[in-house]
Amino acid sequence: MPALPDRRAVLRVGLATTIPAAVAVGAATPAEARTPVLRDQDVTRWMAAYLRAWQTKDADAVVKLFTPDALYESVPGVADQTFHGRSEIHRYWTGVTAPQAGMTWRYGTPLVSGDRADIEIWVTMQVPSDTDGTMQWVTLIETNVLKFTTPTLCSRNIEYSRILTGKIDPPAGWGRR
Repeated sequence: MPALPDRRAVLRVGLATTIPAAVAVGAATPAEARTPVLRDQDVTRWMAAYLRAWQTKDADAVVKLFTPDALYESVPGVADQTFHGRSEIHRYWTGVTAPQAGMTWRYGTPLVSGDRADIEIWVTMQVPSDTDGTMQWVTLIETNVLKFTTPTLCSRNIEYSRILTGKIDPPAGWGRR
């Protein structure tokens, strides 16, 4: 709580001008310290843009969804799968999406709390086989743990995923809370 003005200042210029100024000074908070008002539709809009950028292999579009200093962990805790800042995220996205084809996606209902959100995604795509390089279908089931600085900019993305061989549809009721 901010310190109130001293008694002499109040008497000199009047209570009506000094108290509001003291309260306003104490209420000023740096923008980065404020928690954004994050809504389900903000997260679904962000995720739809993220998945469209993935589907079109548009690394320029995906990095615009992140803060300049964002942290992106495609495999949590693995150093060579952790990317800091837009340039590293761009480089990662350019490389990882290049061999992919036929990507389709859907996302579940996000769980939102303050500036954080968790959202499931279900992706099918073709990728080169490890054995002979021919294209094979895979299904990626993933949960993204996101932290936002504004409703449109993510400062941290942690991915927890499982890749299954084949093109698999989600079970009935998948992605609903």
